[in-house]
Amino acid sequence: MPLSKVVDTMLRNEHQQLVRRVSLLRQECQQRPKGSLSAKKRGNASYVYLVKRVEGKVVTEYLGKEGSWKVKGVEAKIRERRRYENELKDAESQLFRLEKMIRAGNFFLLNQTKK
Repeated sequence: MPLSKVVDTMLRNEHQQLVRRVSLLRQECQQRPKGSLSAKKRGNASYVYLVKRVEGKVVTEYLGKEGSWKVKGVEAKIRERRRYENELKDAESQLFRLEKMIRAGNFFLLNQTKK
């Protein structure tokens, strides 16, 4: 098998893996809450709210007292979402570069066959 075909096959396999990874990362992001946490002090206690945008409007959702299990759980899910968003950004960047390489490779292969 010519080297160009081997390289092309490798690039296409990598492309398929990256497309799957991007899809999975998007799903993971959608399953976790958007927004950030905001703590408000009332008297001697702090209360935590989830602040997010819904249809262009800022919405706050009461979560509970600071340190409660619900607050800790939502905080962990927000951290996970941010981590997945960063991984998604990297994977999309790799996918873009790989697609550019594949297009350049196809152009190169077309020029080689014309000679």
